[in-house]
Amino acid sequence: MKPIRVLFLATRDWYHPATTGGDMTLWENARYLASVGHKVTFVTARYSGAPKQELLDGIEVVRLGGIHSLWFRTFLHYMRRCRGRYDVVVAEGFGGSRIPRLAPLYVKEPIITEWHQIHRDLFAIQYPRLLNGPLNLLERVAAWVHRDTLVRAGTVEWQAAFPTIGFHPDKVFLLPVSLRDDWLAESNGQRASDPTILWIGKLRRYKCPDHAIRAMVDVIASVPNAKLILAIRRDDIKYESELQSLVESLHLALHVEFRFNVSEEEKRRLLHSARVLVVTSAVEGFGIVVLEANACGLPVVASSRVPDGAARHEHNALKYQFGNVHELAGAIVRLLEDSTLYGRLSSIALNSVRDYSWSKVGAEFESVVARVASGRR
Repeated sequence: MKPIRVLFLATRDWYHPATTGGDMTLWENARYLASVGHKVTFVTARYSGAPKQELLDGIEVVRLGGIHSLWFRTFLHYMRRCRGRYDVVVAEGFGGSRIPRLAPLYVKEPIITEWHQIHRDLFAIQYPRLLNGPLNLLERVAAWVHRDTLVRAGTVEWQAAFPTIGFHPDKVFLLPVSLRDDWLAESNGQRASDPTILWIGKLRRYKCPDHAIRAMVDVIASVPNAKLILAIRRDDIKYESELQSLVESLHLALHVEFRFNVSEEEKRRLLHSARVLVVTSAVEGFGIVVLEANACGLPVVASSRVPDGAARHEHNALKYQFGNVHELAGAIVRLLEDSTLYGRLSSIALNSVRDYSWSKVGAEFESVVARVASGRR
């Protein structure tokens, strides 16, 4: 196959200290393409101490400036340096860059759009109500602009949902997120025995870690030595203070521990030392942390807002109705007390997570890119 020239328009690269799941998905697809010989450029935001341009993992990384000006800087960079020099453009449509690029308005190459999720439920929790209407309208406008592009959906649920905001159903293709192959060697067959519950994520209100804290009141009534560890990447200091006050008001200081800005190595140690991972979000595009937990043999308790493509009830997870703290606590207790159920879900998790290996998903993404490029040549 002749090398394909692919331009990624993203928000953050893998090494950005504030990188998120959506950023990681774009980077991993770019990294696979580069690993098999394609020419890949990754245009993204700059962060303190990072060079404007460098080669990482075989990818030419170009950093343009801050996130809030990225939409305009991308336009200028594309018109000056990129137009007509690539076969395919992979563009983040909405989300991380705050102000969408609206790339189809000026990009002449065929576009594959990365659209992580529909943000309505996120907006409702994360931002003041006054902003919900304008933000929902902005998302729909961005979707309309991208309507004629090929759009990646990470799960069957999102594949069905994306046309409701303006995408053409026949343009939405299904491709999950991936997990680096080294994660698949994580499990050593041993399971932690202490009743430790783990929550991992960037501290955003829509991820609702307060639900996990509130659930601990019921959990310790059944499992007195249970402990919740919140492994938090700092982002919202006010919310962080509210969580700490909530722990004190519920008299849970001996049962809830905060860990801040943990390293990748510490995150893996926490996953190996925990008994259950909880995902309490109001919305998730996928939830890469579910795959990371499953790769360690760790079953998940996930809200009903986490797609079944990531966490399926009685398969690799127990699901509960989002916001129902008592149901959340009940699911946690079931996994802590029922060793047969735990063993079954753990075994399924270890087997099913292999479907998301980086080499497998990356090859599927390459085939999509090749089809798009061949249609242009």
